[in-house]
Amino acid sequence: MAVIKAQVKRDLLVWARDRAKVSPEDAAKAAGVTVERLQGWEAGDDKPTIGQLRSLADKYKFPLAVFYLPERPLDFAPLRDFRRLPDEPEKTLSPHLAYHIRAAQERRELALELLQDMGEPPRKLPLKVALDDDPEAIGQAIRDFLDIDETAQQKSAKQAFDFWRKRLEEHGVLVFVVSGPHRSVDLSEMRGFAIAKEELPTIVINGKDYSQGGKAFTLIHEFCHILLGESAISNGTGDDPTLTKDERRIERFCDAVAATTLMPRDVIMSFSEVANARLHQWSDDELRPIARQLGVSREALLLRFVSLKRATWDFYLSQRPRFQEEYRQAALERKKDQKPVPIRRPVMLMSWNGRGFTRLVLRSYYGQRITLNDVAGYLGAKLKHIPPLEQAAFQPGNEL
Repeated sequence: MAVIKAQVKRDLLVWARDRAKVSPEDAAKAAGVTVERLQGWEAGDDKPTIGQLRSLADKYKFPLAVFYLPERPLDFAPLRDFRRLPDEPEKTLSPHLAYHIRAAQERRELALELLQDMGEPPRKLPLKVALDDDPEAIGQAIRDFLDIDETAQQKSAKQAFDFWRKRLEEHGVLVFVVSGPHRSVDLSEMRGFAIAKEELPTIVINGKDYSQGGKAFTLIHEFCHILLGESAISNGTGDDPTLTKDERRIERFCDAVAATTLMPRDVIMSFSEVANARLHQWSDDELRPIARQLGVSREALLLRFVSLKRATWDFYLSQRPRFQEEYRQAALERKKDQKPVPIRRPVMLMSWNGRGFTRLVLRSYYGQRITLNDVAGYLGAKLKHIPPLEQAAFQPGNEL
């Protein structure tokens, strides 16, 4: 049986090892070859197998897809940091979060290259916003842009994140999810981040938030950062006084836009208990059924009530620590009680890559512009995973 070699450029092998600061000896050991063999790959005399390339990628802490870029990547623009990290005097990126930021940036570069190769110009977002704009008007503009039907939204309430992710991907936004046991990131460090580019803007969501409504809110919050032209990383603490006045203003604006997008005024007011209420200290029993029907969290609903003058900002702030503690306790209970369940690799890959990026890679393959081995490399998949990924990517309503 012929050995399948990875079609990678020697420059990328050299660049990745240099940037990772890994010696030739350590790299060769990771790949299970001699130093001379490794040097042959880097000189372009030979190529590693896909398995050997995976070993190098793991050693260098780079996504496999980076080795398939057309050229060495330039330094990427930093993301503005809107996080407050507990018990940390300075905001720093954990190695896992830094990996996922780099991976998202590199996959976006790959997607641009594939589109260019197919002669398809990437879509440009027709929407732009400013901090002085009315969040109500922006929310409606986003719904119009994404062609959101209220009936379809409410029918998809239990899969709110999947619903909104699909709509964004259909309109030229790449949406990735950090998921699976490897290189996971705590929610306290990151709920989402946005790469604000005119072409192929990119959003990454932390899959550790098991709430569809919570992830949907973060998704639209990050989309608002993109519309502001602001690449950003957030962890849901925008009201924290340690942030600057400007940072708090931006985060509250993005929260308001997310709330108006997910919960339009006329939809909220269709609930008689909301329409007939004024400033009110809402109980969980009152919030829960409405939030469930709209596919949002109780916290997001209460935040929306503030803008509709059905609750005060002070009351929301008084409740927020309780919501945060509930999230923390739920995560601890889930971690303690949940038995390890093997996650099927295709499921993880579809969540990680999204349908938008997966379809683009597969269409490039169908057009005979890349090989099947390239597909595996771009998607981080093995060849046996390609058929179920194809099925999930192109069959409406199909799930892995």
